[in-house]
Amino acid sequence: MNNLQSILIWIDGVFDKEFEEKELYKDLELNTLNSIVNDGCVGQLLFSQKDTTTTNKDTFGEFNELLGFKHDEKLTEQSFKEKYMDLKIKLISNIEKELCIFSDSVKLDTQKQTNKEELLDIISKSNEQLIMIHYQTIDNSLEERRKTLFNIDSILSNLLKNQNDNKNYYINIVIGYNQTNIEIPLTAQQQQQSTNIPNWFNLPKQSYTLSNSLPYDPRLTSPLFTIHYNSIFTRKDNTKSFCESEFINGSNGKILLFQHFRELAFKLGKVPKYGA
Repeated sequence: MNNLQSILIWIDGVFDKEFEEKELYKDLELNTLNSIVNDGCVGQLLFSQKDTTTTNKDTFGEFNELLGFKHDEKLTEQSFKEKYMDLKIKLISNIEKELCIFSDSVKLDTQKQTNKEELLDIISKSNEQLIMIHYQTIDNSLEERRKTLFNIDSILSNLLKNQNDNKNYYINIVIGYNQTNIEIPLTAQQQQQSTNIPNWFNLPKQSYTLSNSLPYDPRLTSPLFTIHYNSIFTRKDNTKSFCESEFINGSNGKILLFQHFRELAFKLGKVPKYGA
């Protein structure tokens, strides 16, 4: 579909010190985010690096891997275009270090009250096939993180209302923790399966434990959750609403973070078919 435009929104650090923080969601109306989760599919993205000496995030390493590069690789606009067949990207971010990479990047001024309207205006006028919005929370206060989710919900609501024959949005939302040590529980089904497996049976290796057929050991704590939504391309799974206890039930399971972007690029016709 030549009118397909991918909107990648990375909500960075909105989850904080625990899994399923009740106060974050309490009485917060997220109708559009709930609808997107309910009609889309969800998975977990695993960062390559484990560092037991600190709980601080490697934001730039995650940025690199989210775009399909190694965490310590030098990412340039030229290397991005070479990897993805001249894919045009519009980066909107409040992280200064990222804005230097791509030409025509837009600084997201998180202090401006008109920020939401300006952002929608930029998106509506953009002809790039990929618009990436990286919003890192200003601080980890509960008020700031709740406000961030509410604003993203409002932006997505307006975007989806304004779709037309010339603009068909493929929405990919990525949500991350503020720290790296958050343990993610097993689902009820996974817990039941683990107790029913006989000791003599060796489970097959999961795809996220291999890279290029070699053993791989990614960080399993504090994954980035990924939500895909498009009325044509995405298959609905059993997740119902926007919260971590729902996300872990997503049909996409666990995926290595640096492998994630290929799916978006494939939808846009910028990489050959991959996987099975």
